[in-house]
Amino acid sequence: MIPLMLDLSAKHILIFGAGAVGIRKARHFTRCRMTIVSRSIPPDIFAIPQINIKQMDVTDLEDNDLASLIEKHDIVIAALSDTKQNERIVHLAKIAGKWYNSATSNDANFLIPSTVRGNEYTIAISTSGLVPTIPRFIREDLEERYRDLDNMIRMLTTLRKQLKDTIPEQKKRAEVLYAILHDEKIRQRCRENMNADDLIAGYL
Repeated sequence: MIPLMLDLSAKHILIFGAGAVGIRKARHFTRCRMTIVSRSIPPDIFAIPQINIKQMDVTDLEDNDLASLIEKHDIVIAALSDTKQNERIVHLAKIAGKWYNSATSNDANFLIPSTVRGNEYTIAISTSGLVPTIPRFIREDLEERYRDLDNMIRMLTTLRKQLKDTIPEQKKRAEVLYAILHDEKIRQRCRENMNADDLIAGYL
């Protein structure tokens, strides 16, 4: 698998299953248009934006009806508790040439990583499905370790623009930004949402 960041906002996502796994996978695509197919609809599903809900049992659908539904979407996720039905969905998604993922097997042509998100950054973590607890462990560690990162990114973005006017050499600008990024006093100011201009001045 090759890690990529893709703009999927114009894609149509089809998710089978509205249990805990289906909801978790749906939340990964909150900026996309989604259809969730499930025989039961939990209340928390309505908190997901841009979602179309089809309350139906997949076992009641003939293959041609299921294939027709799959054909209308770009990405297919089989998140049912029924392994055989997930395999059926994946099989039809393959025939249709879709991107597909299964919650009950490693038969997938894309993976959904564990993510650490801020307002200004996204970090994706995966063990390619080998040990799902490892990405969770790393995610929780990073969330605690980098609580200051959003403020630091915003501060360095502004500073980087300013440095282009005062330091013409790109290498020197990078050295200044790197040093500031590793200054624990400045990072503490960022954690506390405090101004750090006086500390930054020592690097300029």
